[in-house]
Amino acid sequence: MNNLLNEFSSLIQTVPKIIISLSNTNYKPSPTKWSKKEILGHLCDSATMNHKRFIDRLSSNDELTLELYKQNSWVEINDYQNNYTIEEILTLWTALNSRFINVLSTISEDQWKLQYKSQNEETVTLSYLFTDYIDHMKHHLNQILG
Repeated sequence: MNNLLNEFSSLIQTVPKIIISLSNTNYKPSPTKWSKKEILGHLCDSATMNHKRFIDRLSSNDELTLELYKQNSWVEINDYQNNYTIEEILTLWTALNSRFINVLSTISEDQWKLQYKSQNEETVTLSYLFTDYIDHMKHHLNQILG
């Protein structure tokens, strides 16, 4: 997990410098596709949801089911496209992920093995969720930077 935490920390430090230099972050390839600003906003929503998932799991001994969220609705309701500049979204993204990494860096080896039930009744660990979170983030960062 240490390598993944280091990679996460590196992303938090380097990504804003790259994104801030991009032009045309408002451009929507189609009415149903997200702009780069909206993709970054989605990553803010994802950070919020995953932070909550980890806090819920670490603070409860109950069996928990992995809560999903309606990502399109979150992006639409937050209206990242019209209500925020790219700088504001980057500040939010950085703050949310910095806060999240503070929680992640205190997790013990045993806690990484804590489990959730997924919607289809599979068991997933916090370790799996964090790996998936980083993969998801890198996928969307590639969309923004590509």
